[in-house]
Order: sequence, then structure tokens, then C-alpha cells
Amino acid sequence: MKKLSAFLNTPVKVVAALGLIVLVTETLLMALIGFQDTHLKNSLPEAAWALIDSIVLTAIVSTSLYILIFRPMCYQQAELERQLDELRRFQKLTVGRELRMKELAEENAALRKQIAAAQTDETKS
Repeated sequence: MKKLSAFLNTPVKVVAALGLIVLVTETLLMALIGFQDTHLKNSLPEAAWALIDSIVLTAIVSTSLYILIFRPMCYQQAELERQLDELRRFQKLTVGRELRMKELAEENAALRKQIAAAQTDETKS
């Protein structure tokens, strides 16, 4: 489970770069293998099918990579952004309340000073 959470914390750019490297390497290998087999047999239609096979395999692998890796990462990123927005709203609310409490404390201190000044004036008279 720790490996999965560590994998999900991998930056999207790194996963995308690795996915592209795998896809390009796979396409090149499949094309080379297909062309090598067809050059030995000297058959042009088989060379075309080998190229189509490599393209189809790449399309299948890229689709599976998208479904298995990128979609969950996009959902996770959207969830994290939603939580971040919620935390920002909470922070604004909290900061606003703290400022209001500070204002009220200052008003309270000013009123106490006025009351204390009024009591000292009454005792003097």
C-alpha cells in the first residue's frame, strides 16, 4: 500500500515522460522487428501489416496507460484542488473571524478605559 501511495505522489510530468519513452521505444522495436521479418521474407504487404501491428499495439498500450495511470491522477488532482479551495475558504473565514475578534478586543479595552476614567472622575468629585 505504501508503494501505491508513493507512486500516486509521483509528479504527472515524470509519469508522462516515462509513458512517452515506453511508447516510443515499443513502437520502434515493433517496427524494427516487423521490418526485419519482412526483409527476410521479401514481402511488401507483410511489411505494411507489421507497421500496422506496431501502431495498433502502441494505441492499445497508450490507451491502457491513460486509463490506468492518467485518469486516476487527474481525479486525484481534481480532488486535491477541491480540498485546497476548501482550505482557502476556511482560512479566509478564520482570518476574518480573528480580525473581528481583535477589533472587538480593542473596543472592549477602549470601553474599559472610559469606564475606569469615569470611575476615577466620580471618586475625585
